[in-house]
Amino acid sequence: MFAWKYVAEYFPIIIGKFPVTLELVIVPFIASFLLGFAIAIARLKKVPGLEQLLALYVSYVRCTPVITQMFIVYFGLPILLANFGINANKWNPVIFVFIAYSINISAFLSETIRSSILAVPAGQMEAGYAVGMTSFQTMRGIIVPQALKISLPMLGNLFIGLFQATALAYMVGVIDMIGKAKNLSTSKGHLLEGYICCAIVFAIISLSLEVIFRFVNKRLEFGQKNEYVGKRRARA
Repeated sequence: MFAWKYVAEYFPIIIGKFPVTLELVIVPFIASFLLGFAIAIARLKKVPGLEQLLALYVSYVRCTPVITQMFIVYFGLPILLANFGINANKWNPVIFVFIAYSINISAFLSETIRSSILAVPAGQMEAGYAVGMTSFQTMRGIIVPQALKISLPMLGNLFIGLFQATALAYMVGVIDMIGKAKNLSTSKGHLLEGYICCAIVFAIISLSLEVIFRFVNKRLEFGQKNEYVGKRRARA
């Protein structure tokens, strides 16, 4: 039978594994951002062969479930590395989750960054050239900051989605909040209470992140509105 006393008993134990869940979000997001940015720039350069290969990579990753990718990495990577004399069977399962989530999110991030760069007016690049800036300097100092500003709402959604996707990590032996809830339910015989605790934590964190990203977006929009009003007044 369901008992609220187990919810109160489980909650501090489960919340103690929140740092593991947070690590499963922060590390893959940083890695996937760097990888996604590199993929986006490489595709924009339109290098023959490389562009088609990266497009295939992005399409494949975006069209397959993250849980499938996680199992492929978890079971397939040790077999692949064994051919090079590397024994990955004793690695911490967290490493495989890092790799799988980085691969998954990088595909979505690359498309977000690429579309955001393309959304920046072409005249911005020409303006950089006009003042003597190189292609790299123009991209770094003019195009990329504007592209990141454009892509921020989608980056926030991907971050929240990755946070929620960490709930699958327990399936390869990672003891995060969900994994701890599963262990507690096995030992105590009460399954629902542990998952209710996890649902409460995920809901609070997700809503908090949503509020934070929404606030940042409004601040950026406020700056754009002020700039637009200032230009209109200057013309008047």
